[in-house]
Amino acid sequence: MAHMTVAARETVVQRAMKVLTDNFVFEKSDDQDHGALTTGYTVKCHLEGGTIDFRADNTVEIKELDLKWDTLEVRLGLDIPAVCVGGGCLGPFCLPRTCIFDGDPDVSIAPDFAALVAQEVSIIGRVIPRYFDVDNPPALNALCQLVRNQLVANGTIEPFDRDEWQLFLDPETIDLDLFDFPDIIGDLIEDSLTELVEDLIPGGVVRDLILAIIGGVGDVIRAVLDIGDDFDEWLSDIFNISFGLGDFILTALADFLGHCIPVFRLPDPFEIMPATPQGLIPVAVPIRNVVARVDATELVVQADIGA
Repeated sequence: MAHMTVAARETVVQRAMKVLTDNFVFEKSDDQDHGALTTGYTVKCHLEGGTIDFRADNTVEIKELDLKWDTLEVRLGLDIPAVCVGGGCLGPFCLPRTCIFDGDPDVSIAPDFAALVAQEVSIIGRVIPRYFDVDNPPALNALCQLVRNQLVANGTIEPFDRDEWQLFLDPETIDLDLFDFPDIIGDLIEDSLTELVEDLIPGGVVRDLILAIIGGVGDVIRAVLDIGDDFDEWLSDIFNISFGLGDFILTALADFLGHCIPVFRLPDPFEIMPATPQGLIPVAVPIRNVVARVDATELVVQADIGA
């Protein structure tokens, strides 16, 4: 059986990388009720940059890929136990009864930290071949199908209307900095909550009395949230672990790279002689047993040709 070998430079994968950065958009929103605390987020992000490095160990590395946030809205709501003062009488003298924290939630904030958070993604994967059967195409998620349709419509890629071998970058590892809420963000949120709580407390003698009862406002917030001193670490745990937002992004990236846009396409059968003006029909041969490997300089695709 005859064999075929095709070699391609890093520019082949770089073109697929450009498709990724131009078209990958992640959007998600979620809310959770934790009793005295409600949390939620609305996020939208895209990718920028990224460099391709062919490695001698048969892998491809994507480096310096920036995750840019268009929206990173964090929602927090606090339901603080009600505190009441006054209402008692001493002879004919009665003190007015004043209650605070009788709402649900009592305070809520929804700051957007898109401009303050920067993250970088690094990906290492292998190039793997998959056969595309036009009569039985693989199921794709909604984002991938939308991107494919757009790219075909604007002529960026050829239609998926034939049997072919498709090569994908299948990620083995994807590293994404977890949501690291630095001190400045933790402080901003805590300061905002403190200010809102203080605004609920009446002034004058009543304010002094209430603060004497509840202690410092910051202590009340921490008690309600049941956290220690490391507020920003607590925020990071909420959004990385409770919501698992980082996992959602990694899964979306892996699916996009590994199943959506191939880095190389090889039609089956493969035309080795085109039709001629004299009326000779084109000559095409079937492609079998496609394998792909990477060294430090190029992507090499090998296949058997013939029945």
